[in-house]
Amino acid sequence: MPRLDDLADPQFEDYLSSLYLTMLRIGRPTREALVDSGLHPEDVDRAAAFLVGRQLITPIGPGVWDILPPETAMPRLAASLEARARSTRNTASELGALWRQARTTPDEPAFVGVEMLRSVEQVVLAAHSLSATAQERLRYFMDDSPASRRLLQEEDPSAVVQPSVPPSAMSMVVDVALFNHEGVLPRLEAMANSGQRILVGDGLPFGGLVVDDKSALVDLSRHDPRADGSFVVRRRAAVAAVGALFDVAFELSTPMAPTLARVSGESDEAPLEARDRRILSLLAAGATDQQIARSVGVSKRTVERRVAAIMQTLSAGTRFQAGVQAARRDWI
Repeated sequence: MPRLDDLADPQFEDYLSSLYLTMLRIGRPTREALVDSGLHPEDVDRAAAFLVGRQLITPIGPGVWDILPPETAMPRLAASLEARARSTRNTASELGALWRQARTTPDEPAFVGVEMLRSVEQVVLAAHSLSATAQERLRYFMDDSPASRRLLQEEDPSAVVQPSVPPSAMSMVVDVALFNHEGVLPRLEAMANSGQRILVGDGLPFGGLVVDDKSALVDLSRHDPRADGSFVVRRRAAVAAVGALFDVAFELSTPMAPTLARVSGESDEAPLEARDRRILSLLAAGATDQQIARSVGVSKRTVERRVAAIMQTLSAGTRFQAGVQAARRDWI
């Protein structure tokens, strides 16, 4: 085993794990037995001190340790690490605010509980930082802004939202205009399929998010290419006002149904193929024929024919009626 002084930081944890396993195999580990196994005496003393601090072993004499029962010691260590991770997440937004504040013009006035953002990059970073602190619920509203597009078009799907709340505790209202941008519609479908509530609206005035009714982000990058005027607020009345606006948009928007194909044997009385169900779901969400064609991977002409056939099957006079009747019959 290499010397501790020769290890890079990421290798240290591997060293401790290897030492701990060696101690477990010995049963009642001693400094002498560990040195005989090929470890350096100084490394044994230093590494054992870390294991004692993590309450995995306890000293019972000079150079002699007792192994605490792993069934209780390991869960206790995991709980400690999880508490530290939560603390780190909870301080991330505050540290991010300090970092962004240090990069702004020092002569500009500061407002208590309000952090001004002056670039799309700052808006995106603030969105990630805030969403990671969510404990109860997270509400997004995405207008057709540069920041919203950045968040929805990131290559890493996990980078869009990384909160500790489950998908069922997250809601997102998106402007239908976002469907025109490459990669956005498939990302939204993936979110809906994961259990996140996605609704589609039209004409959202700005974007942003609300975290646990404690903080909010207002993204104004659609109105200013530099996102100048965007801000994070932690004042109760302002957060409540942004949250109330989100709730209004939520009530006026159309749910995007999951587009997962039903598995064999599942109850399904809809005389529609999986592709038609997906077309109908996107149709109900407000997508245009061109947007549906790009998402499904067929021509616009094919979508027009399938929509006409679906409307005839449902005896619907308009596309909107087709979506409503399909939803009532639980086809989407």
